[in-house]
Amino acid sequence: MAKIPAYATYLYKHCVARKGSPDSEFEGCDEILAYLVVRDSQGAVVKITELVQSLMFGTGPTVHRKVSTLAERKLIQLTTSKTDARAKDIKVTAAGLDRLKEQTKFMKSCLE
Repeated sequence: MAKIPAYATYLYKHCVARKGSPDSEFEGCDEILAYLVVRDSQGAVVKITELVQSLMFGTGPTVHRKVSTLAERKLIQLTTSKTDARAKDIKVTAAGLDRLKEQTKFMKSCLE
């Protein structure tokens, strides 16, 4: 049998870990955290509308639900936009960054 590619091993272990998790509300939230961190590194201030318009994270209600989950868990901070009082700017908190670092450790352990 051929050697299993490391990425396949990671995806398999990631899916198994998620399947065993009773936290279905959090599904897709890590992807939003990652998006926010990358956009922040590019100097962008992300608004909820950008997440919805990107079509990467689902429909408007789904995105709002995920953003609410992240905010409740203190993984992101929502602030009123300086350019549009109706909009909310989203920033990853230190706790959110820590979560991504933990996920990185998990990924590395799977790829070893």
